[in-house]
Amino acid sequence: MGRAMLIIAAGAIIAVGILQVGVQSQRTGIAQNSAVDAYEVQIRNKAFTAAQVSMERINESGGTWHPTSSSPWIQEIDGDSISLYYDLKPSSGGGSYAILESDTVEIHARSWYRDPISNQVKDLNIITSYVKEALHFVPDFQSAISIAAGYDHFNFSAQGSSMITGDDNSGTCGSKPAVTVQDQESYDAISGDSGTYDQLEGEGGKIEVDSTLSYQPVDQLVARLAQMDGVNKIPSGTYNENLGSADNPGVFFVEGDTKFASNTEGFGIMVVRNYGTVEGDTTGLLDPVTGSLDLKGGFTFNGLVIFENAYNMDGKGTVNINGSVLVGKTDEDDPTIPDIDIELNGNITVSYDCQAEQTAKAAAANMLNQNRYKRLSTYE
Repeated sequence: MGRAMLIIAAGAIIAVGILQVGVQSQRTGIAQNSAVDAYEVQIRNKAFTAAQVSMERINESGGTWHPTSSSPWIQEIDGDSISLYYDLKPSSGGGSYAILESDTVEIHARSWYRDPISNQVKDLNIITSYVKEALHFVPDFQSAISIAAGYDHFNFSAQGSSMITGDDNSGTCGSKPAVTVQDQESYDAISGDSGTYDQLEGEGGKIEVDSTLSYQPVDQLVARLAQMDGVNKIPSGTYNENLGSADNPGVFFVEGDTKFASNTEGFGIMVVRNYGTVEGDTTGLLDPVTGSLDLKGGFTFNGLVIFENAYNMDGKGTVNINGSVLVGKTDEDDPTIPDIDIELNGNITVSYDCQAEQTAKAAAANMLNQNRYKRLSTYE
């Protein structure tokens, strides 16, 4: 009996010993697999890092940097070699608005590494897709004319055969208000002028109050565009040169006294500025330099017209602005910036136009030549 129990006990010890060896072997296998998995995670992260770096290079180059599958970009990241290229899948859009359509950038990043267990060279291929959208910073059009200034900083009148309409001139979008203002006092001032009020029309209403209306985002856009080499600075005097086209809209700055020749048509963004200089003023105040636009005789502009600190918007003759007019002051507390005087008379028509809105956005996107990217997916 005692001998039998001893044999059973010995068998139990042997069984437990075998079990312990099995558990130890399993632990070793798990540790090895965990090491491999952790290393592969590092490799994936490095490949994804290379994809992010490539996005910066694509954006900085405006798309001119373009490694291909036959001529990839080779980069070493923390000791591992990464080979990368990308495919661009343009949208189906065409014409001047194609730049505003979302393209897809598909990045292929392949990383080679040596397996720490088998010592074999392996590779991982990470494919990351981004959607690309051109930056433009043009605000959505709120109305035919938007006055981004308080009621005590502008005067507005419309006379003669002038008309401001919020009905979409292109016939493809819904209506907007004819005029948008910041506050109720501005609304009351315009609606109380029966002559001006009669010149406003559209199914979107004559006047709308929008307390969120501000010139602040737009002044940054204007300041940025003013520094771009491709901007057309319109000189003083009569101007009869190119003002862009529907397929190639431009950005135009008027900072002097300018008169456009008869039967001129423009496309894109036009900025009329009134800015200060420090010359010849012993009082310490800035002398205002007027940017003014003499719109007479067969002038048409399609897009966004911005009057920045320009205190005289005087339209006479046959003038058509299709898109939107935005009027604002960079600093309403600055006494050197005069109040805005908007006087429309003659046969001038300002019409909201949603296609002209796209024209303005395309002009800014072409000029800024920068893109916004949003990651869609990453997979092996």
